[in-house]
Amino acid sequence: MTTKAGVETKGWSSSSGFFDFNNDGKLDLFVARYVEWDFQHYPVCFNPSGERDYCHPKLLKGAGSLLYRNNGDGTFTDVSHESGVDKLKGKGLGVAFADYDNDGWTDIYVANDSMQCYLLHNNGNGTFTDAGLSAGVAYTEDGNDFAGMGVDFADYDNDGHPDVAVTDLAQQRYMLFRNRGDGTFSSETIASGLARASQMFTGWGIKWVDFDNDGWKDLFVAQGNVESLPATSGIKVRQPPLLLRNNQGKLQRWGETAGSALAPAWMGRGAAFGDLDNDGAVDIVVSNIGQNAYVLHNNVGLKNHWLGIKTEGRQSNRDGIGCRIKVTGASGLTQYYTVNTAGSYLSANDRRLVIGLGADTSARLLEARWPSGAMQRLENVRAGQWLNLREPPGETK
Repeated sequence: MTTKAGVETKGWSSSSGFFDFNNDGKLDLFVARYVEWDFQHYPVCFNPSGERDYCHPKLLKGAGSLLYRNNGDGTFTDVSHESGVDKLKGKGLGVAFADYDNDGWTDIYVANDSMQCYLLHNNGNGTFTDAGLSAGVAYTEDGNDFAGMGVDFADYDNDGHPDVAVTDLAQQRYMLFRNRGDGTFSSETIASGLARASQMFTGWGIKWVDFDNDGWKDLFVAQGNVESLPATSGIKVRQPPLLLRNNQGKLQRWGETAGSALAPAWMGRGAAFGDLDNDGAVDIVVSNIGQNAYVLHNNVGLKNHWLGIKTEGRQSNRDGIGCRIKVTGASGLTQYYTVNTAGSYLSANDRRLVIGLGADTSARLLEARWPSGAMQRLENVRAGQWLNLREPPGETK
């Protein structure tokens, strides 16, 4: 269907995802591209031992991203140029979506390799502007670029504003940018504990998921080094995945209670997330280089209460992608989610939400803001169920 749909293209594509950039009720497609490269024209590079090796990204030219507008008839129109996304020559590896400034239009974060990362602000008129530098998410806190790879765009501290987490190479530290709620971000890489936990690892797939259903999103990273690093670095090529428990904004290694499945060292790359057996605990599928993929069944989430949500749009897109959910438990803890399938690294996720409620047996209030602008409220929602949340009919707000 690629050619018929109008999304066939050349070049080195990487992560992609569906989102409704113009709020017309149809899902559009964004594709990040890595670098300009082909078999006829490429530089020849060597490692310190004199062996042929991959070239450093700084020796390669970046490529513009692609944006395809959904025509609603099974075909797409390439609007990369008129939207402005192809003018930014990045080295994109990871893509994630969120409305970071709460203006009702979905924005894009592109994790670039060894150059500034992009925060593509949706102007609401079909165009995007890079706000990465002014927002404080383009570089590290000391102004350096990093090897951005996997990315997730979610609210880890339950303040209602989506934050950005990005993986990179060993000795660089994974990045965590906290959304201040005023259009800017602060670096919480060190303060959160993420720097200490990630210093010696190379990360790829990543996502904030409340694995133990206590009401705070934890962090999982698929890890594995690039083989071109010299053995003298002391960094192993195969690495175990990283699982950090979110203790009200502070990240700590989960430890042995997470299970022995996280102990083996892999060549991890992609990571996809979803409740595979519908038991209210989010599971993980990890792809590896030269190894089988692994399915990590979540057992730790079964000790607490949960609420599953599946969205169905009417005026908005059918899957409810971009719908923002606010859930307040009976005890008063409030959480914020955005329905999405994109993120991580070269992966797509289950769009359904699993909301951890801890000891609460119900949600006092569930509020939904749909991409169309429609608002919805449900009170005293019982825990332990999959809720089909259907967009209400009527005029948008």
